[in-house]
Amino acid sequence: MSESIIAGITNFFMACPLLQDGVFRVNALGDQAIEYNIETGIFNPILKRYVNGDTLRQYQFNFVSREYYDMDRIQNIQNSEFYERFGEWVEEQESLGKFPELPEGCEPDSLSVLSSGYIMDISMRNARYQIQLQLIYYKEAKKHE
Repeated sequence: MSESIIAGITNFFMACPLLQDGVFRVNALGDQAIEYNIETGIFNPILKRYVNGDTLRQYQFNFVSREYYDMDRIQNIQNSEFYERFGEWVEEQESLGKFPELPEGCEPDSLSVLSSGYIMDISMRNARYQIQLQLIYYKEAKKHE
């Protein structure tokens, strides 16, 4: 069980076998390759409210990385291939029923890729890439005594 949604998501992706040695952050990305980051997004968390107070919720976020970049097509193909494989890994985990650990009272339903990996920012030394993801989960209403 995780203390929070973001902690569970971070731990889940830190275990991805595709990641290279590098710094892993939350809501912060440095300017040196190779770094990884989970960034929270702006979204309405509640998708559906049930009569008993339980809710179906979403947590949208970006998986971001700082990768080496230059005018060499081989390097840039490798960066794009990483995000292709990363998206496939996420889809495979979802199909196997493997999800981030969530806090008590929360049950994961699905984890999906909302966009392919793409470049957000480029310098001549490195580039920021990201892929958008969504976690859908059920949350039990707090019981009042």
